[in-house]
Amino acid sequence: MPESQMIPGLISIVMPVYNAEKTLKRSADSVLEQTYEHIELILVEDGSLDNSLALCREIEKSDGRVRLIAQKNAGPAIARNAGLQAVRGEYVMFADSDDLLTPDACETMLRAIGDKELVIAHYYFDLGTAESVRGLLPGTREISGEEFFSHLVKRPGSFYFSALWNKMYRSSLIRGQGLQFDSFLSWGEDFAFNMQYYRAVSQGAALVEKPVYHYIKSPGSTSIRTLVHVVHSCQIKWRLYQHFKALYVEKGLYEQHRFLIWRYIWNVTLAD
Repeated sequence: MPESQMIPGLISIVMPVYNAEKTLKRSADSVLEQTYEHIELILVEDGSLDNSLALCREIEKSDGRVRLIAQKNAGPAIARNAGLQAVRGEYVMFADSDDLLTPDACETMLRAIGDKELVIAHYYFDLGTAESVRGLLPGTREISGEEFFSHLVKRPGSFYFSALWNKMYRSSLIRGQGLQFDSFLSWGEDFAFNMQYYRAVSQGAALVEKPVYHYIKSPGSTSIRTLVHVVHSCQIKWRLYQHFKALYVEKGLYEQHRFLIWRYIWNVTLAD
């Protein structure tokens, strides 16, 4: 949709859905029960093998702000791209179908963005019944591009910088730059997207210290990736490094941070 046809003030929330019948309703409700009601929820049902599609249809029928895209299974990158194509809002947020937004997440992020192109917020890390607040940069404030990139280069693989769900984006910038998720990446597609978005950001960012999202992990689960497909994993890591390096080259900061940028390729991406 052309920028001129975007709906002012509308927040589009893209939620890919795959085999999420146990958590989908709760996650969707956390979006639809936001204190800021001028939203649309775009459910992208990615060929689930369980009852997720039927649940998506029920949710769509129950609230006019919900739109459903049903497709054959193609993975999270293509699912999110389908969602981006359908976005009608001035702003874009992402949510996963097993996590939760806080009740005032949209209101909080919208209040913070002002004339900025990016908002990054703290979030909750929920492991079983244990809940902790995570976030790297303190305070609710605006931050210059120079300061933002000096922090990013130290912890690029952290959830704080690389995840999608603790951020608000401008759809005009996404459309104007033709940004998409890379379907080659079986992991790290969120990191790659953010690095491309950060390249286009010209006005720094707004920070929100208040947590706006519950990232939920089950006890016993792990985020450490299998090494079965070692060659493919190395290819992915190199591709992510190229995105990371291109960002700093674009901003004229590569020589200043060369060592930290090169270090990324050797580091395992961990949560922060």
